[in-house]
Amino acid sequence: MERSMTRDANTMRACLRLYLVTDPLLCAKAGLLHTVREAIAGGISMVQLRDKTATTEERIAIGRALMRVLHGTGVPLIINDDIDAALAIGAHGVHVGQSDLTPRIVRERMGPSAIVGLSCETVAQAAAADPLLVDYVGMSPVLATPTKRDHAAALGFTGLEAARAATTLPAVAIGGMHLEHVTRVMRTGVDGIAVVSAVCGQPDPRAASLALRQAIDEAVRDMTHPRIPNALTIAGSDPSGGAGIQADLKTFAAQRVYGMAALTALTAQNTRGVAGVHVVPPVFVLQQLESLFDDIRIDAVKIGMIATADIATTVADVLEERMRGPVVLDPVMIAKGGAELLRPDAVDAVRTRLLPLATVITPNLAEAAHLLNMPMASTRAEMETQATLLRALGPQAVLLKGGHLTEERSPDCLVTSDGVHWFDGPRVATANTHGTGCTLSAAIAAGLAGGGNLLTVVRTAKQYVTDAIASAHRLTVGHGHGPTHHFHNLWNR
Repeated sequence: MERSMTRDANTMRACLRLYLVTDPLLCAKAGLLHTVREAIAGGISMVQLRDKTATTEERIAIGRALMRVLHGTGVPLIINDDIDAALAIGAHGVHVGQSDLTPRIVRERMGPSAIVGLSCETVAQAAAADPLLVDYVGMSPVLATPTKRDHAAALGFTGLEAARAATTLPAVAIGGMHLEHVTRVMRTGVDGIAVVSAVCGQPDPRAASLALRQAIDEAVRDMTHPRIPNALTIAGSDPSGGAGIQADLKTFAAQRVYGMAALTALTAQNTRGVAGVHVVPPVFVLQQLESLFDDIRIDAVKIGMIATADIATTVADVLEERMRGPVVLDPVMIAKGGAELLRPDAVDAVRTRLLPLATVITPNLAEAAHLLNMPMASTRAEMETQATLLRALGPQAVLLKGGHLTEERSPDCLVTSDGVHWFDGPRVATANTHGTGCTLSAAIAAGLAGGGNLLTVVRTAKQYVTDAIASAHRLTVGHGHGPTHHFHNLWNR
């Protein structure tokens, strides 16, 4: 690649698609040159020589060998924080951190056609990057990474999204990046992903790079030509249609998401209560899940009624191995009419196996108290404490629903890595509240399946449920706790 071509922003974005940062220790067994050669064959679009322990002379020797490997591939070589080495070998550019040489010095020494990359660890640093001096920013670390022990606090996906929004420069995400992170990271708007251990030290660098490149390209295509998201509910059946998979599938449809369902239990119930429960054998739950994962792209999973410890373990095993997208867990324990829907021996399995897999869990006050073996929260302060304690059990976020508080409004408390967020809504005076928990968690799963930000998704889902409850008077279903109106925004009559 000619230097004069690389400062074009569109060319730069293409180069950042899959960026390999070398690690001499991880590449030692297979050899750095072999690793890079195979990685390029797999789809790497830019290479950075990073070796903090080498001398400039050693970097020059390695860099010259890399330039020979890269010759004719169109893949640029960037040198980490060593202008002398970059100039000596004719590298395409230099990448510096916030504590290294300034971009102005690098630009002055490297010249107008060289690539200058800058690491940004905060939103403020990304916003301050000067487009006249810098060609791209590396936003890092997204996640904690063992390959750079002196890194700043991890941005997380929310922080990455904010940092990306702070600059118009081409941007690449780096720090703990692996195949399972690709879709979520690309949805933040970055132009590519930089990897270290996901390729360096892998048994087959070409295959590892190919899998990453295909996932990145697919994510880019999805954003350019959006697909209808697919969401799976793993829950029990409610023949009255107000809760369970029936409520979930209606919610998915109302949110313009293709819905699928794996049954864990059949119930005999109506708006007045549950008459019986028939638990699906765990082996058949497994068969349902394997059939779906073997054939269909699943963008999000919602988990509802689990019923038994064996089913909880079965579901956890499958999701742990095969699910790479968001998981929403609604820890259903007691039906609206008081029937027990989760056996006592299953609570520990939910707590230890499913909670750590969840992107967000959505317990009500009684369910939170049961999971924590604590009295039920009766104030907002107690809600915040219990939501924080639940998050310590493993889920990325906890949405604790405060509908049972004796307040005029209905407060929900969301605790994430970014802190505590409150969502207040009007308390609707109605008996049509059957399946509201199922509906809320399904709406959140639908929003996450479409790539939404958790805070925005929760706010939208809560409003959807509030409107569904407020519109439920248009339905005449049963004589007890009636269902919400899942299609209130679609059935105009």
